[in-house]
Amino acid sequence: MRKNRRIGSRFLIGLVFLFLYAPIALLIIFSFNEGDSGAVWKGFSLHWYASMLRNRLIIESVYMTLLVSLLATVIATFAGTFAAIGLYSLPRRRRDALLTVNNIPMMNADIVTGVSLCLFFVAFFQFWGGFARWFNDVQTAVRLPERLTLGLGTLLLAHIAFNIPYVILNVAPKLRQMDRNLMDAAQDLGCTWMQGFWKVMLPEIKPGIISGALIAFTMSIDDFVISYFTAGSSTSTLAMTIYGMTKRRVTPEINAVSTLLFLTVLILLVIVNIGEIQQERRKRNASPQDVPLGEKLRRFFATRAGRYTQWGLTAAGAVAFVLTVLFLTRETQSIPVVNVCSWGEYIDTDLIDQFEAETGIRVNYQTAESNETMYSLLKSGGADYDVIVPSDYMIAQLIEEGMLSELNYDNIPNFQLIDPRFRNLSYDPENKYTVPYTWSTLGVIYNPTMIDEPVTSWGALYDERNAGKVLLINNSRDAIGEALMYLGYSVNTTDESEIRAAYQVLDDASRRGVFQGKVMDEVFQTMEGGNAAIASYYAGDYLSMLENNEDLLYVIPDEGANWFVDAMCVLKDAPHMEEAEAWINFIASTEASLANMDYIGYASPNMEALEQYPAYYEELYGEPMDPELYEIMVTPPEVLERCEMYENTPSDIRALYNRLWIQLGI
Repeated sequence: MRKNRRIGSRFLIGLVFLFLYAPIALLIIFSFNEGDSGAVWKGFSLHWYASMLRNRLIIESVYMTLLVSLLATVIATFAGTFAAIGLYSLPRRRRDALLTVNNIPMMNADIVTGVSLCLFFVAFFQFWGGFARWFNDVQTAVRLPERLTLGLGTLLLAHIAFNIPYVILNVAPKLRQMDRNLMDAAQDLGCTWMQGFWKVMLPEIKPGIISGALIAFTMSIDDFVISYFTAGSSTSTLAMTIYGMTKRRVTPEINAVSTLLFLTVLILLVIVNIGEIQQERRKRNASPQDVPLGEKLRRFFATRAGRYTQWGLTAAGAVAFVLTVLFLTRETQSIPVVNVCSWGEYIDTDLIDQFEAETGIRVNYQTAESNETMYSLLKSGGADYDVIVPSDYMIAQLIEEGMLSELNYDNIPNFQLIDPRFRNLSYDPENKYTVPYTWSTLGVIYNPTMIDEPVTSWGALYDERNAGKVLLINNSRDAIGEALMYLGYSVNTTDESEIRAAYQVLDDASRRGVFQGKVMDEVFQTMEGGNAAIASYYAGDYLSMLENNEDLLYVIPDEGANWFVDAMCVLKDAPHMEEAEAWINFIASTEASLANMDYIGYASPNMEALEQYPAYYEELYGEPMDPELYEIMVTPPEVLERCEMYENTPSDIRALYNRLWIQLGI
């Protein structure tokens, strides 16, 4: 009986570890995949590790993540330790009350903490702007900066703020375990408080300090939500970069980065454990005359020469830190910058390097998950972008709310290369605010080997014969718009009864078990791996999926489809207007448009690029491009005539969409 119980316990433990580490093992395996899919194995390759090292966005986000995490950990550990010591000196009732308050940030939802910190910083910046203008008016000796923005400073402060409670939580129990009379006894014997701290208190609470620092570092390096609301436009952590990539997919470079981070942590844990084992052995085997190195150092620093050495090292470190900050501040302030926000995997990153080399302007490039996410961030004041790349209907909303600047097209001569078909569209009828970036269609992607007949209608998404095989796009405007087209209504209808009828189509299909689930970037792996038969998604992304599953087909249904334009615009009061227009002009050039078309699979509005791309493709790959694939990328005019562009709907209709989408669930 005992033996069977032992076998059962081991089996259960094995299942738990399998559940924990199987996803990590899969991630590591696919980091060596020759293809770019997370579901289809195409052979062993180190290609993605080399690509990761060349991907500036990823490398910079890793650097920023490690920098902020290390600095926040050091500062929070120092502040949290002395805060815990201060709490320890208080009467018990007051100490317990303050420890309860300390626990609130740890129990609080991250989204609440992130938004509240963002609002605090924005409010402070507004106050500071008014104060700085008054101060600069009343005197001329010192000029204060009138504009403060979210960035590295606010990101670091936010991480320190949410890390300190974790340090206090770990140090406080060790202080409670320590005899309260030890410090008094040490001071009675002639120690100063600081000497007593180093010789008596620190050895007692060191395990708590170390565990608090490790938790702080882990929380900081893993954080997304609080970073998202406090990082601003010039900084981005790895978690933010990965999240932004979900507009298309998490690229294999991220698998490579994650593998290296996992292996680094694993190696550090092994080293720490080996060190502890060896230390225990030395303690057991040591003779009474042996003095540990740590004790020798403590004795040295207790002498006068040691104290002078300690003060000298501290002063040298402080001076070096101040000089480094001043140098970096001067260097970064002397370099012109442009802050750009677009979608993940939506630019050939070589173009960023090329632009910087040609103009000397540094590009801070960040990504957003969706138009709605970008809009929320802009409205909260948590972003300070210059250039954004929203979709057509969102552009109309931003213009309506006065959030965009008019462009000086004299500074954007490449605008003349934009096909007239993509000028003066409904979202910007007078073409004052935008330069088109890409355009494409929303259609149906399906696997003919998994269904009985070809897809020709949006009705295939709601057909009970396809139950459990259909992926519903996780976007209320697209999902309800598809049902509207199926019913023969306009995607821009403001008739509530028509919108509710479209919702009913989705709800009925959901109740009958037609939908496998809602997806966005998950559609790549699911369709490529043959785990679903039908999904609605964008033409440019279909071309990417086709590389990993040649069975997939793309169709514009008979009822028509949505065609869309993503365009570059500049936010109102952008701090770098000249640099923003230089960036837009560069991206609108024929050379940049050709590189982007090939990299992201979306059509460019540049007339020369549209004409030259087949020859560009043949020269690049040594074979002609399939005409059918070119027509999927560059939708023919006769097909576009059956398609409709989204327009900005009234606020009450947008609210109705949101209510119905929440009600749909799935």
